[in-house]
Amino acid sequence: MDQSVIEKVKRYADMVRHTLDVKKIILYGSYARETEHAGSDIDVAVIVDRIDGDWLEISARLFELVREIDVRIEPVLLNEKNDKSGFIESIMKYGREIN
Repeated sequence: MDQSVIEKVKRYADMVRHTLDVKKIILYGSYARETEHAGSDIDVAVIVDRIDGDWLEISARLFELVREIDVRIEPVLLNEKNDKSGFIESIMKYGREIN
């Protein structure tokens, strides 16, 4: 796995944790599967127990933080209690938790 990407995601995760009460941050997608290519984005799930406030405003803030590290980071804000699709379960199974 690309260690420079892991370090960038860790830096991003630290910034997010100072902004939001986060349960887990998971790297998923091509970087987690180690199938990335030059044009790949860096998929990051920001998992929370609940969303206090406007989902769009919080998501916009997550994207603002990206600019400070790497614009390839694509954060997705997910409310664990409201996920009925199994998306979070899949991310947690195949992704890599960032501490």
